[in-house]
Amino acid sequence: MQPESRDDSRLTPTRTEQGINTAPTLTAADEIAQLRAENERLKKLLEGKLSPPSPVGGVRDSKINYYKYPHSGARLGGITGKALKAGTIKQTTDFPYLPQATLDMDQLEADFMRWGYCMVEDAVSPAQMQAQLDRLLDQAEAERVAKVAMMSHGDRAQLIGNILPKGQEFRDILAFEESACQQGPLIEKLLGKILGKGFYLGTAHGSIVHQGGGLQDMHQDQGYVPLPHPPYPLAVLIIWLFSDFSLENGGTYLVPGTHIDETGANNVRPDVEYEKLVTTEPGLCALNAPAGQCFIMDARLLHSGGKRTAPGTRYGLRNLYIRGHMRQQENQFLGCSDEVLERCSPKLMGLMGFKPYLGLGMVNGNGLDPAPRKVPVGELSMSRPQELDQDFDIKHSRMAKFTKDSGGKHMEYLGPRAKL
Repeated sequence: MQPESRDDSRLTPTRTEQGINTAPTLTAADEIAQLRAENERLKKLLEGKLSPPSPVGGVRDSKINYYKYPHSGARLGGITGKALKAGTIKQTTDFPYLPQATLDMDQLEADFMRWGYCMVEDAVSPAQMQAQLDRLLDQAEAERVAKVAMMSHGDRAQLIGNILPKGQEFRDILAFEESACQQGPLIEKLLGKILGKGFYLGTAHGSIVHQGGGLQDMHQDQGYVPLPHPPYPLAVLIIWLFSDFSLENGGTYLVPGTHIDETGANNVRPDVEYEKLVTTEPGLCALNAPAGQCFIMDARLLHSGGKRTAPGTRYGLRNLYIRGHMRQQENQFLGCSDEVLERCSPKLMGLMGFKPYLGLGMVNGNGLDPAPRKVPVGELSMSRPQELDQDFDIKHSRMAKFTKDSGGKHMEYLGPRAKL
């Protein structure tokens, strides 16, 4: 049986190749349209029919074209794969001037502003890291046995999505509790300086990468926002390193300094060839750092998941924190009962925020059709096998059907859920 073809209005070629992808994800149709528009813009510029845009604006248009503003990801496809094949990816430790792990707040701030990331030394103690690993591994195995696991790269990587309800250990580290992460207060203070008051949790998932897994296309973590971006980060990515990161181990690929230039202006703008930023020293680097450190990154920085080529497994938690204003004014999720939601049309559900968009709004890695909310995947354990046989929502999703039809061994599809 041939796998069900993917709907081009929802998924990109990148996702088709890599499986579960938590990066901002354009639809295939939008990606192609934006690349064509960029080619047309460059053609007109070469022909002298288009003047470079003024940094302070231009001639006021009589037509509304805001919906045409491009996203950064369309022009970044294939860059990491080509660099990996060419063997041109360096390690951050190859360049002594790149950020070193520290607990000094002034140095952390200086590194973040200059290079777009910083490293917190001994962010978790060995005991705290082991507690996180124990919960992560137990949850991951239980999800595989329960056939609700989000695998990718031919089962060589596993995403443990929405970790907040999956263990107190996770909840504590997400809230920067010192009991779970000894440098939590320092990290929380730093995020407050970057994102301002009221920042909130946007993404929280665990990452397990085996040999051969992990590769992503280059992107910005705020790539769901059309260009040009404001002159400050809208989000911050945190990676808690629970194993050593390196080029061979699948350490995150990044292009240090690609968030802003020496004047503080964004490097990634629609009117510049930002694809070429990877050719300027230090270029594309794999994060090289020991377990126990914490990587903190400006969401404008160009980066991607790294491919693990060495035997063994890489572990970590990836959490995205977002500026407080990037949310709805009225919370429709809390303001409506299940009874009211049952009476809402699919169109209204989409307007409320239940319909995913560019990878936003996914649940447990399902960015296609995460609703309804009847039996979500919560905390599971191999020590409680009776929990693994539940009628989970995800088993009734189109994502489950595609995963199963594509040969996924750890996902079960039970057909559309009947109305309860």
